[in-house]
Amino acid sequence: AVMTDHAATTTPAAGLQAKVLTVSDGVVAGTRDDRSGRALVERLAAEGFEVVDHRVVADGRDTVGDALVEMAEGFTGVIVTTGGTGFGPRDLTPEGTRVVLDREAPGIAEAMRLVNPLGRLSRGVAGVVGHTLVVNLPGSTGGVRDGLAVLGEVLDHAVDQIEGRDHGHDQHGHDHQGNGEQGHEHHDGLGNDHAAAEPPVGGPPARVLRALVTEEPLSVDELAALVGDPAAGAVVTFAGVARDHDHGRSVRELEYVGHPSAGDVITEVAADFAKRAEGVRALAVSHRLGTLAIGDVALAVAVAADHRQAAFEVCSDLVDEVKRRLPVWKRQTFTDGTDEWVNCP
Repeated sequence: AVMTDHAATTTPAAGLQAKVLTVSDGVVAGTRDDRSGRALVERLAAEGFEVVDHRVVADGRDTVGDALVEMAEGFTGVIVTTGGTGFGPRDLTPEGTRVVLDREAPGIAEAMRLVNPLGRLSRGVAGVVGHTLVVNLPGSTGGVRDGLAVLGEVLDHAVDQIEGRDHGHDQHGHDHQGNGEQGHEHHDGLGNDHAAAEPPVGGPPARVLRALVTEEPLSVDELAALVGDPAAGAVVTFAGVARDHDHGRSVRELEYVGHPSAGDVITEVAADFAKRAEGVRALAVSHRLGTLAIGDVALAVAVAADHRQAAFEVCSDLVDEVKRRLPVWKRQTFTDGTDEWVNCP
């Protein structure tokens, strides 16, 4: 961790805490220098942030998502990532970030894309998870410089909004009344309407902690542990397993084949449920591809909710919706050597 004391600074970000996440296979392997990560730490510190953590993880949706969940737990401030925002096959930082966000802040990401022509190649996203603002930056020192130039204009105010200090004089001494939003009571720059100090109807959306199509074995126990929440009174799981028969015929093995869009589709399905699942704290869903033996888990779902009824209902509905929308098809191989495709267009 990088601990920096900037109590005497007079920059707008004074008093705010930041964490940095470098995403790079090369840095993890020791074949690449973490120049953008160091530049990010230095520039955040120069802007008056107290940089309390700097981590490095390999590229990949799960590695990024898991790191962000851990870093955001109980944290108020900003997490800035660097790397993995391009078009390479391993550039999955936006996908890993999006599945953990409670709300996206597309205006921040779009503004950073406009600062220079190469910045428009970045697929980075920004948004809020809990009390933390998460922002993706490219894996270059230039991308860090240009991104922070944009971010610095709105960051302290964005954190104030997350903490409910977005109107009147906050603890930083900023007057947020004259923001040109006449006729819109308590409307902040992230597109959220606030009715006085009351929480939104139905509470915050559920957190999507995993939405994945993978060739790796699945474990419902792992998903149950992932969605566990101290505020949840029920955790319901589902395991769809390969069975040894179908319509009176003996099945030897199953093969699941997915369309390239399957990962995006399962992410969309999970996000849809997270937005409308009242009383649900968190959910996770994974579908396996490849050849499965009898008894292997093909679909795993876990839902944590305040009460058991919501957990049961959302888990069941999520299973049905994944099976309905996910572009994954099954080939059954029977013990007599024949096979057939199921639900294949």
